[in-house]
Amino acid sequence: MSGSPQYHEQIDFVRRLFRHTVAKNTISLYGIQFAGYIIPLVTLPYLARVLRPRGFGLLLFSQSFALGASTILEYGFNLCATRKAAQSRGNKEKLGSIAAEVLGAKLILLVGFTVIAAVAAFAVSNFRQHPNYLLWAILQALALGLSPFWYFQGIERMVGAVLVELFARIGAAVSIFLVVKTSEDGWKALASLALTGCMILLIQTLWMYAEIGFRWPQWEASSRALRAGWNMFLFRGAYNTYVTANAFILGLFAPSIQVGYYGGAERIAKAVQGLTSPFAQAFYPHMSRLVSDDRPRAARLVRWTIPIAGAAGGALAVGLALFASKGVPLVLGPGYAGSVGVLYVFALILPVNTTNSALIMHWMLPLAMERVVGIVVVGAILTNVISASVLAPRFAHVGMAWAILIAETFQLCALVTILIRHSWVSKRVFREAEPQPIELL
Repeated sequence: MSGSPQYHEQIDFVRRLFRHTVAKNTISLYGIQFAGYIIPLVTLPYLARVLRPRGFGLLLFSQSFALGASTILEYGFNLCATRKAAQSRGNKEKLGSIAAEVLGAKLILLVGFTVIAAVAAFAVSNFRQHPNYLLWAILQALALGLSPFWYFQGIERMVGAVLVELFARIGAAVSIFLVVKTSEDGWKALASLALTGCMILLIQTLWMYAEIGFRWPQWEASSRALRAGWNMFLFRGAYNTYVTANAFILGLFAPSIQVGYYGGAERIAKAVQGLTSPFAQAFYPHMSRLVSDDRPRAARLVRWTIPIAGAAGGALAVGLALFASKGVPLVLGPGYAGSVGVLYVFALILPVNTTNSALIMHWMLPLAMERVVGIVVVGAILTNVISASVLAPRFAHVGMAWAILIAETFQLCALVTILIRHSWVSKRVFREAEPQPIELL
């Protein structure tokens, strides 16, 4: 058997698979992500216990604002610029032009970001009472929104950039243990994370320009980039708001202590859900090139990856549900019994969410369908807010989780309906894929 031609073909296939760029990036990112789990496994229980639910909820509220505000500067460039960089890989001239366009566009977007920060300072009661939280949240939002990670993702060399983030997060964790000592020190944890983000931004930016050279942005090119990226911004901004603003939304309807219950469970669920993100990060730029070069081959490949993503989400959901009752007190502490029920709802959300992400990242965005996807996500946000306004005042943190499940289910139904209606599923995936077996990426 070991000497048969079939055996040698199988061994050769496995070797070629693991030598492929996507496989290397995926394996490396998984290794880094597993290592990175050590940090939240240590800092999350510490912060939850020291800050208590009220202080912990205020920290999560501020971080939620920072993540949401960063979408103004990010503008979807982490996806549309990644796609352009993937198609221009190896051409420093084009990559330099893309970097200049992105920088100029983000400088223009700083105006809108400033307006949002000013409105938050006057309109949000938590920030009026705790202005130091707003200050550090703004700095963290700037670091996230100006990130050049799109460049490393587009050229499919993410490992070094992620290592920078990993070592910086280790430094932030050490800082948190040193400075956070009482329930009033939540802003110090936020400051540590914000300063870490600024350091990551500086290192990755200098690294990018060392490879492609710096170019001053031009108004015309930057304005053109904003116009061209509008549809991706509609999607990306809506999606980021949808996945990051739920603690903020709950804070509008419920006290900080219940935001703490919800936020603790959300952090655990996102850590589990993050197990699927390295493959999506590595696969997206590859699919962006493959769709333009060989769409039938891309269709055959995506026929397998989307069901696998959904199955992976189902398996993770089972594990999360089994973990909930005993894991929450272990991770968050005895004062977070209210997080258990939230985590059970997140177990239902997981398989729906991973399927949605696969439909979007593996197929629809590589096909430049961001306008349609953005409209669907906006619909999911409206569904989420309406459901939260009904459920959160009555059921607090658990009601917020049910609102997310309703919105995720709406999103899945809408995406599948659109794909079937436009024949992207029935003809371009299944019918084109049937005659041939799956190919090497």
